[in-house]
Amino acid sequence: MKTFIATSVAVLLIITGWFFLYQLVERQTADFVENLNQLAAVLNVEDWESAARDFKEIRTKWHGTRNTWTIFLHHHEIDNIDLSMARTVQYIETKNKPLSLAEMEALKQLFHIVKENEAVTLTNIL
Repeated sequence: MKTFIATSVAVLLIITGWFFLYQLVERQTADFVENLNQLAAVLNVEDWESAARDFKEIRTKWHGTRNTWTIFLHHHEIDNIDLSMARTVQYIETKNKPLSLAEMEALKQLFHIVKENEAVTLTNIL
């Protein structure tokens, strides 16, 4: 009976932790997507200085978030976001509007994938 209770408590703690982690990831990914949408508006009017400044802020925020996510999430997705951010910086610096906007869409999709992978779904449980 003690084993059953201990196992039940452990499973409950894991599920509770997963729920709180998902809430954190969902909130952070939504924030990044919103920031990228705002940056896209700046890029559409080709305000390159503001775009570079805004993206620098996004990258700074990402480095803090990355440190937290590295503990809990799969590194492959984090690495993909890092690579996409590096490409975006170069596209903004070279003032390449189409590639900048395309890479930001890719970044939004990568954040969506991270959120989706952390969702409590039957697919993720099995």
